[in-house]
Amino acid sequence: MTPFMFAMAGDPKNPAMPGCGSCHPGGGGLEFDRDGKRYDQRLKADPSLAQSLDGDYFKSAWDKTGVVEADCLVCHLPGYNFKDRIKQLIFQNFKWASTSASGIGQVTGTIREGQAPKVVYNKRLFNDDGKIQLDLAGPPPSENCTFCHSVSDVKKRGFSWNDRKNHDVHNLRGMECADCHWSIDQEHNFAKGDENVSTVRNDLDNTMKTCKQCHEEGFMGAPRPAHLSIRPNHLDKLACETCHIPVLHRAAGEGFDVTTGSMVNYPKLGAKKIGDYFEWKPRYARKHKDGKIWPVNNLLPVVYTNQDKDGIYYPLFAREIGKGYAKIKGQLKGKKPNKPELHTPEEIKLMLTALSETLTGNKRFQQVKPSYHKGGQIHYLNDKGEVVTAKDETWCGEGEGFNINHNVAPASQALGAHGCTDCHSEQAQMFKGNIVTDLFGPDGKPVFTKSGRLIGCAPWAFTLNQFHQLYLTPYASWGILLLVFLLVLHYTGQGPKKADFYAAPADVLRFSLAERWTHLVRMLTFFCLFFSGYIFFYNNVSMLKLFFGSPNTAVIFHWVSGLIFVGASVVSLALWYKDARFAPYDKEWFKKHGGYFGGKEVEVPAGRLNAGQKVFFWLTIALSFIMGLTGILLIFKNSLPLTFNCLNSTIHGFFAIIFVAAIIAHAYLGTIANPGTWSAMVTGKVSKAWAKKHHSEWNKELDEKKD
Repeated sequence: MTPFMFAMAGDPKNPAMPGCGSCHPGGGGLEFDRDGKRYDQRLKADPSLAQSLDGDYFKSAWDKTGVVEADCLVCHLPGYNFKDRIKQLIFQNFKWASTSASGIGQVTGTIREGQAPKVVYNKRLFNDDGKIQLDLAGPPPSENCTFCHSVSDVKKRGFSWNDRKNHDVHNLRGMECADCHWSIDQEHNFAKGDENVSTVRNDLDNTMKTCKQCHEEGFMGAPRPAHLSIRPNHLDKLACETCHIPVLHRAAGEGFDVTTGSMVNYPKLGAKKIGDYFEWKPRYARKHKDGKIWPVNNLLPVVYTNQDKDGIYYPLFAREIGKGYAKIKGQLKGKKPNKPELHTPEEIKLMLTALSETLTGNKRFQQVKPSYHKGGQIHYLNDKGEVVTAKDETWCGEGEGFNINHNVAPASQALGAHGCTDCHSEQAQMFKGNIVTDLFGPDGKPVFTKSGRLIGCAPWAFTLNQFHQLYLTPYASWGILLLVFLLVLHYTGQGPKKADFYAAPADVLRFSLAERWTHLVRMLTFFCLFFSGYIFFYNNVSMLKLFFGSPNTAVIFHWVSGLIFVGASVVSLALWYKDARFAPYDKEWFKKHGGYFGGKEVEVPAGRLNAGQKVFFWLTIALSFIMGLTGILLIFKNSLPLTFNCLNSTIHGFFAIIFVAAIIAHAYLGTIANPGTWSAMVTGKVSKAWAKKHHSEWNKELDEKKD
């Protein structure tokens, strides 16, 4: 049996470990040779091939072992005995493997020991006519799929199936692997998604339905989520799996190291070994094909390459790396022989120098220039033999990671089910989670970064946005209520300004029709912005559904109202900026606080707009432009960096609260606190006595114009 055949058969030291040939018997060189002929038939016809240098036949015994033919029962038979199949392959009983593993018969004797295998058939599985009768109803059982796939997938993704500790909502509802990964043609090609890292059968990419397709179409009775509590931009930017796989419970791999010439696997930090029960949260990465944020597990590689003359970094074979390590093994003091973890420049230099020596004369390469790849950095020797470290921009440094698609949690356990703080808080994995970026950094300890940095959000920006989520939103309402309470105290203590001339004829034009209409448009659009903004600010699903029906409708309503409001603010600036300029007599108004405090009325000079109204005017103009600019940028936030959007949305929310507070105070002062003020904005006219009392300087200007 050749080494290649041996690998296909599985691990002889661990019969429970399947090899490729366990599931793909016809594709691993165990049935047909390179010319498309069966090994057993060709060797019987020409026994001399076993003495030739033909790698397919050298020292082979195909005429005795037979070949491993396509075994439909590997997938379709419930209870298929994979361990027994592997055992028969190790015994070189190739053509008897399926008979034994399926339970059709019991096989004794092994070709490897020079015996002729004998079969005792299980007659209960045969009809009277000699045909086999097996229960193959229904789709292939998931246990048959996971016997092969779970071994590697638990390392890549922490994937497990039929697992009480690492459940999947689809699994719990009785779905099988084949319900999603069905056979799409008569060649038994299975539907698949689109993996970040693997490039196996790219021609079959996206032949299975996505989460979104199944749930939007109600495929196989899948519930159709409304997602009304989720902001629309979140649905555009996040893959379904990002929220619905918040945590896994089987330890995946954190990385691997091939320094010794053998692969050393590292489980998740804190776990004893890969596959153990262990709670961990995914890291997040933007998938280059759709730009969405996906949950991934990035197996950190510690590997070696050689840059040839063509500039390509070729991976070194295990035996090539092993030869280099053997030269320096005794020089690595304090290191475990099977786990050296090279991290200092001195250690790295030793290994790269040894590889340069052992690769000299290697016919695979025209140039010897070995490199050490670790933690997103590449290390190589310069012309002086010193270690140079740089950012790894080779294929080894690509860090998208393996997609995490299984072990899906129900909606009640998904991110966002308990509010925005599931992601926007100090404890949340999305932005603040510690992610390993190097298994052993310069000091030999793991190196970490914040999860948000990996998806493009700087820590300071998230901290600012977190202030918005944790403090601004919860306490904004209390701040507004406190303001209203203070205004009520002012009214009960100060009372409205009194005057005895309200019955006087209103014959002085205070506001033109254009000014009144501009004020009305600003007032109405501000109310629309406040109403829709309140829904967004508190993510009030009930009100959104009642008044708008869908998030997109509410967003468009808010956008349109905002654009009209900004336009009206520009017009108001053109209409009132001259009257809003401060004059020397305004100092007197400020000294006396406009007569709003002290419990008695005082005379304060004022122009067409008093000093308080001027302050409010310029404040609202500034706030209008701040809100307008940040609002317009939020319209195009899908095209802007995440760090900027975190900053921008926080600014927009913070100044929105200030704007609402200013408008409430303005409404109070312009109505019940100053009787007659609001009617002037409605009719445009005031009495001569009112103008003289409240705006003495403006009244003088009117008198001068008459003269």
